[in-house]
Amino acid sequence: MARPESSHEPRGIAWILRTSVLAVLALTAGCDRESAPNRSGAAPSASASAAVAPAPSASSGPDSAVATPAGDAGQDGSEAESERLVIVAGGDVNLGRGIGQQLLRGENVNPFEPLAAVFRSADLRFVNLESQLSDQGGETQSKRNPLIFTGPPQGAALLAKAQIDVVSLANNHMWDYGGKALLETMAHLREAGVAYVGASEKKGQMYEPTVLRRRGWSVALFAVTHIWNQGPFQEHPGKHHVAWAEDLERMRVSIVRAKREHDVVLVSYHGGSEYVDVPMAWTRAFAKVVMNAGADALLGHHPHVPHGVGWFGSRPAFYSLGNLVFHLHRDYPWTGTGFLARLSFSRGEDGANLKVEACPYRILGVTPIPFEGKGKEPLEQSFKRHLNLVSVAVGRTEIGEPGENSCMPLAPPQKKSRRQGAAPSG
Repeated sequence: MARPESSHEPRGIAWILRTSVLAVLALTAGCDRESAPNRSGAAPSASASAAVAPAPSASSGPDSAVATPAGDAGQDGSEAESERLVIVAGGDVNLGRGIGQQLLRGENVNPFEPLAAVFRSADLRFVNLESQLSDQGGETQSKRNPLIFTGPPQGAALLAKAQIDVVSLANNHMWDYGGKALLETMAHLREAGVAYVGASEKKGQMYEPTVLRRRGWSVALFAVTHIWNQGPFQEHPGKHHVAWAEDLERMRVSIVRAKREHDVVLVSYHGGSEYVDVPMAWTRAFAKVVMNAGADALLGHHPHVPHGVGWFGSRPAFYSLGNLVFHLHRDYPWTGTGFLARLSFSRGEDGANLKVEACPYRILGVTPIPFEGKGKEPLEQSFKRHLNLVSVAVGRTEIGEPGENSCMPLAPPQKKSRRQGAAPSG
């Protein structure tokens, strides 16, 4: 079974039929993990799957950088502790193509601005950066291939202006303009004060978590990709700098260690099949491993459409948050709607308690516009029905009425089914 290609081009009848088959196969939760081939269609080697790499230290991030966002420490240098921590996570952000040209022209552009209220409600903000940030002599999209693009260096300052604290660089576009552009991307992010995860300058350090500290909380974030655009990943030089999702045992060991050392552990996952409404079997297999290892949430992206929310006890698996700053695909209407995940942690006697919300928006151009939050807007009702429908495939989700910032409370179903409970709902 070949993994779907990473492309944004319109498909014909053959692709639609293949997608339908994939969607059915994705519902088969018992699929053998070894049967899921890699991005190029070659099955992962048994040695690669079985090898247990040394667990990285959970106290350092890529390139041995521990991110301590501004405002975390008091005037005396001590952390201002709080009983509550709020994290907002978003999906795919592309700062290349048209918006990249606007940045190059010096235009005052900020597609994140309509979401400012939701971002201000959080202590930490995360997105998947789907484009490199590199100087290509004014080019932000390849003349030869529209699926190759880059944001300009100014994109890093835009992320900082939007108060994005950390981005994932583990995705299929992180080698679009080569390894030099990836290193340049990391340099621009560091200069702007934006942390990153899932990629590293030094070989091998891309699997280490980035640790962020805020309000007395320690958050460890991992990021991996399950999609690669440049052929077999294990034969590509990118394997030394970008984190790949196949080494499940390494991920399990690292997460178990991180749970001992940090208050919150999150996993960013870039994979699945584009424009399909349900997660693939290999995505569910990955989620099962990392969530059973103790991750507090899975933050998924790449399908470009919102997926349902699965549950591992009270911990959510966001299989796909959909697009955030990305153009609508004319053949797939749900690429124009996505949602932010808002996770509110509070300290309790038995550890951190968690409140989960979805903060939906429509996308105009590349700008996400939040719903009004009154519960009566047609698009808002449509989103709620759709999220409820696609959540059926991953164990169902209870969706409440919108509240602050139009965010809808989410919870696991009250009545546990055979596929629900402590076992993965995905």
